[in-house]
Formats: sequence, C-alpha cells, structure tokens
Amino acid sequence: MKRAFTAALVAMLLLSGCGKQAEKPSGLYYEASGIAPDAVLLTVDGREVPAARYFYWLTADCDYLAEQSGGTPDWTGDAGGQTLDEYVKEQALSAAVFYATVESQAESHRCVLTAEDLTAMDEDWTKQVTAAGGEDAYLAVLAQKGLDQAGAQLFSADYYLYEQLRALSQAEGSDLAPQSGAVASYAQTAGIYTADTLLFPSGDLAAVALSELEKDPDLDPATLKDGVYAPVTAAPGDGTLPQAAESALTGLQADQWSQPVETETGIYLLRPAALDEDAAEDLWFDAQIQNMAAEAQVTLAEEYSSFTAASFYEGLCAARAAAK
Repeated sequence: MKRAFTAALVAMLLLSGCGKQAEKPSGLYYEASGIAPDAVLLTVDGREVPAARYFYWLTADCDYLAEQSGGTPDWTGDAGGQTLDEYVKEQALSAAVFYATVESQAESHRCVLTAEDLTAMDEDWTKQVTAAGGEDAYLAVLAQKGLDQAGAQLFSADYYLYEQLRALSQAEGSDLAPQSGAVASYAQTAGIYTADTLLFPSGDLAAVALSELEKDPDLDPATLKDGVYAPVTAAPGDGTLPQAAESALTGLQADQWSQPVETETGIYLLRPAALDEDAAEDLWFDAQIQNMAAEAQVTLAEEYSSFTAASFYEGLCAARAAAK
C-alpha cells in the first residue's frame, strides 16, 4: 500500500507540476519570497516549473555560500563579471532547467518509475531517516530546506529517471545512444582521463605505500590497507580530483605512480591508467543532457525579477527563525 501510494504521488506531482495553485500560499519559500511555491516561475521548452523547484536550488546555493563565508555572503562581490547575487540566481536557474529537461526527456522516452526504483526510493528514505535520528528529526531537516516528504521524493524521482535515460543511452538502437566514434571523439576533445588514486591520512603512510608499489609494480593498490583506492575517470578541472592531485598526473608515464601529493582532503598517490571507456560513455551522456538543457527555450515569469538572492535569503533566514 505504501509503495502504491508513493508511485501515485510521484506520478501525480510529476505530471501536474506539483498540483493546483494553493488558495492560501504558505511555507518557507512563500515567506521568503512572497511567491506561492506552486506558482509557475519558468517554463523549459514549454514544461512548467513551479517556484518550489527553483527555490530549492536557490536555498541550497545560498546556504552553501553562507557556510563558506561564515555569515552573510557579500552579494555585491564579483563572480566572473557578475555580482555574486546574479551568479547564484543563475546557478539555481541552471539546475532547475537541467532537471526539467531530464523530466521532459524521461516523458518523451516513456521512462516511468519501476517497482525497483520505488523500492530503492523507500530504502533511501529509511537510510536518511535513520541517519537523522528518526522521521520527525529528518522531516525537520527537510523543513529547513523548504521540503516535505513529497517534495523530497520528487528530487529522488528525478535521479532514478535520469538513470533510466542513461540506461537507454547504452541500448542499441536508442536515439540516446552515441553514434560510432562519438564517445572517443568527445573524450579526446574534453581531455577525459582515467587514473588510479590512493588517498592516505598522512604523508608517512603514503610514502610507505609508494615504496611498496615501486618495489612490486604488479601489486594491487586496492590491497593496501592504509589507503583508500579508487579508479577515477574525469575531465580536467571538473572537481573530481583536487587541482594539485590532478596536476600531479601531468608528465607521468603509464603505470608510473606520482610522489605523495598533499591536498585538503588528504595525501594522494596517483598513476595514469588506460581510459575507462564505460565511464567515458557515462560522461558523454551527462554532457548530452547538459547540452540539451543549455539549448532549451526558457521563459521566465514576471515574478522571477521580483526577488534577488539576497532578499530571498534574508527572508528565508527570518522565516526559519520564526519557525523555531
């Protein structure tokens, strides 16, 4: 019964754009902006996106900046030719457009949440509730982000729909599948690389491991107990690896380990590896969806110009304080 209700709820919200306009707008986002959460704030290739979907991303971005600045961000500061305020609004818009594109593609390719997806969503919810210390505690965390359980499930649904689209991109004959040579061309143009990485908590442990690896080139790095091994496939500068670690790969020969590299997250050992073609295909797919979103026709409602990131976040913080 719970699973059937979840399926019906998610399907209803995805198809209706989060329901009809509330007669009496309320909630954290409304208190922060004066805009009803279910009011259409933008359309993406004709797909209506309710304000709540946009405000979720704006909330997340503003919270991150406030945490990084240790207080109120300098909204007038420069951010690559824009004010920080303009940049943050644009980043939230990009996220909202991206996921609206995912939902449109899922609909056009007849992707629906499967029983397995719904089971996984329930399991995800249970894990998050447990980590938060109970359902009431987790709902309180969500409320600070402007979400309830149904709202959180919408974002979870997008993740599983996205993975269904990815699976289609790997199916022969699908219009989402790459043409012959497309992935290799993309990997070369984007500079996609694969590397083996080992992460250590200290330089001493990294040095000992490096000595072992140099003595035995055939040693499986995953067997080194003091380091965390992970193969990585990424594009230069995409943030998958710290910049210092990524730079250490330059000039290394195949199967040659770097010297220990100190980063904020720990001490790295790295070596170049043959390109992981499956991982490169995943990155190619991600780039295709990003390109679709970038080329989408976006129309903003008049209400979009009625707030700034600064005014929204000031109202958000005031609403959070009043709710305590």
